[in-house]
Amino acid sequence: MTHCPSLLTAEASMSPQPATKRTSTVNSNSKWESTFPADIQTEKNSATFVHRFISITSAFILDKRGILGEKHFKTRTIEKLQIPVFERENSVSVRLIKKIDALKQAVVSKYLREFAIVLYQKPDEEDVKEVFSFRLMYGEEDQISISVDTGINTDVFSQSLASATFSDLGTTRQYFVDTIIKLHRCIKHLETLPAETDASFRISFTEHAPKDYMPEGFDESDKFYEIAPEMTRDQFGILCGNHHKLQLLAASQFWKPGDFGNTTFNSLNQSIVDAPTLKTKQTKGVEKKSERVGRRFPYGQTATMNKGNRKTPEPE
Repeated sequence: MTHCPSLLTAEASMSPQPATKRTSTVNSNSKWESTFPADIQTEKNSATFVHRFISITSAFILDKRGILGEKHFKTRTIEKLQIPVFERENSVSVRLIKKIDALKQAVVSKYLREFAIVLYQKPDEEDVKEVFSFRLMYGEEDQISISVDTGINTDVFSQSLASATFSDLGTTRQYFVDTIIKLHRCIKHLETLPAETDASFRISFTEHAPKDYMPEGFDESDKFYEIAPEMTRDQFGILCGNHHKLQLLAASQFWKPGDFGNTTFNSLNQSIVDAPTLKTKQTKGVEKKSERVGRRFPYGQTATMNKGNRKTPEPE
């Protein structure tokens, strides 16, 4: 397995930074249509919606888990939620944006099966401590196969993904709100990461991907990730376009005791508005799970992010 240059290069060792006011785009980007397609019925718009959700939620995770500092993000308001997104005037953020943007074609071509943000203990990249996973399914509801090679998978999670269906844009918008809120609650109930924690992006492919396919910015790998059996796992939500379904999962050894599912909260540096939980619809006729075969290297991953220290947020 080869590696590309470090994502942070000169910022590999960052000292604690003073708190700074984050750029805000509250007024100009508060509407759904400023971030996501207004119609997710077409295959093109459905793919765009899923890909943008991956990009936005990745920034949210990297910010809230302290992998990157304040200057790498700005605030964007979506559906009354103030959400950290990548700051396009920051060179490190731009490099991350390019890597995630390279996955757009993989979604459109139905090559991407799972995108994962893997947090591990340096120097061993396989000493996985925490994972945030985005799992995808494609096609009409009776023409979708799901992977069985993901380290975070359970039969319950797979059945939840298989049974979800697209209803309408309003339902998907509500699911977006519900998923971000649950994700935020989860992260608030995770212990602070150890100083020697780092992270990388990792991907797996569907059986449709050419055996030599690899998105720009990712390196070939014969490993995906493995999590310890005792890690706590949870599903945050499933979002559907008319042609795509995406499931957000997490596994971590840093969950604090207690239930985080029924509490109201405020962000450490933004306010988040609560919303009701919706029920997932069921469907029939999902095809059997299939294995991906014939790839020289079945997975891809980025170089490490060389986590920098950031100032610990003040208690609420």
